[in-house]
Amino acid sequence: MKRLISCASYYGSGSSAIIDLIGEYKHVKSLTNYEFRFIQDIDGLMDLEYHLVQNPNRHNSGHALKRFWNLSKFNAGNNFDKRYSRFLGKSYLDLTKDYVDALTDYKYNGYWFMDLYEKGVIYYYVKSIIGKIMCRLHLPYKKMPNEITYCSHPTENRFLELTRKYIQSIIEAANPEDYDYLLMDQLTPSSNINKCLRYFDESIRTIVVDRDPRDIFVVAKTVWKSGIVPSNVEDFCKWYTFTHGCAKGQEVDRTKVLHIHFEDLIYKYDETVSVIESFIDISPADHENQFKGMNPRRSFYNTNMFASYKHQEDIRYIERYLSEYLYDFEAVKNLTIKGVAPNSNKCF
Repeated sequence: MKRLISCASYYGSGSSAIIDLIGEYKHVKSLTNYEFRFIQDIDGLMDLEYHLVQNPNRHNSGHALKRFWNLSKFNAGNNFDKRYSRFLGKSYLDLTKDYVDALTDYKYNGYWFMDLYEKGVIYYYVKSIIGKIMCRLHLPYKKMPNEITYCSHPTENRFLELTRKYIQSIIEAANPEDYDYLLMDQLTPSSNINKCLRYFDESIRTIVVDRDPRDIFVVAKTVWKSGIVPSNVEDFCKWYTFTHGCAKGQEVDRTKVLHIHFEDLIYKYDETVSVIESFIDISPADHENQFKGMNPRRSFYNTNMFASYKHQEDIRYIERYLSEYLYDFEAVKNLTIKGVAPNSNKCF
C-alpha cells in the first residue's frame, strides 16, 4: 500500500466531503464515512498510552487494558450493528487480543475497587453487603472470584513498537486487495495530532476540515437537531471556541497534515483538489468518477445557509464572537461552481 489517508474534523465541519472526493479516484479503497475512533476516544489507544507509559499505576495501568479491551469488543459490533466487523470481519477482535496480550507483562486471578464500581452501584453494594455478612459468619468469600487483573508497564519505545504493529495489522485486514490508497475516516483527531501520528508509519496523511460556524449553528439547529451541538447561540459560541481551542497553537508536520476549509471544496474546487492531490500523492488522471461522490453544485446548498436564517440576531452574535473563524463568502460569490446539476437543492 502506498498511502493511508484519514480525515479529522470538529463535528459537522465537512470531513465526509473529503471522504466522498478521494473515494472518486481509481486505486482508492474507501471504508466510507464510517468513523474509526479507536485511537482518540476515551479508553482508546491514546488513553492507553497515558495509563501504561506516562502515568503507570499498580491498579490503573492494568485496568486501562481492560477498558481498552471492552471498548474494542463494543467496536467490533454484533448481529444488530456490525460496526468495525463490517469492514474488518472477525480479525479485528483477534488482532486486538494479540495486541493486549503483547502489552501484558503478567496477569492473575484477582480484582480491585474499579472492577466492582464499573458493574454499577447496585452490584457494588450487594457484593459489599454479602461480604460483610460472610465476614460476620467467619466464612470465606470472594467478591469476584473469576476476575482477572492485568499488569503492564512498557517503555515508550515498546508501546509504540507494538501499537504500530497493531495498527498496521488492522490496515492490512481492511485492505486485503492491497489497493494503493486506503481511506479511513477519523483515525486521527483534530487536536493533539502529533501524539497520534507516532502510532503510524510515514505513509499516513491526515486532512483536517473546518467550516464556517454560522452554517454549523444553523444546520445543527434546523436540520440535524441531534442535541450534540448547543442550540442556544451563547452556548454554541462557547462550544465552538472550546472545540477549536483544543487544537489551537499546535505545530504539525505539514507533510502529513493538511488543513482545508469545507467551503473551498465548493467555491475553489479546482485549486483545492489540486492541493489535495499533491498532498496525498495521487494522480489527477486517476480521478475517474469525478462528481460521483463530492458534487460541488450539490454541496453548494450546504453553504451560506445562515443568510436566509430567520433569527439574524443569532448570526450577528456569532459574527461578533467568532469573527476569526468566518468564511469570506463575499469574496467567492461571483465564482463559477463546478460539478453537475443536482436533483435536489436541499441541505443534507
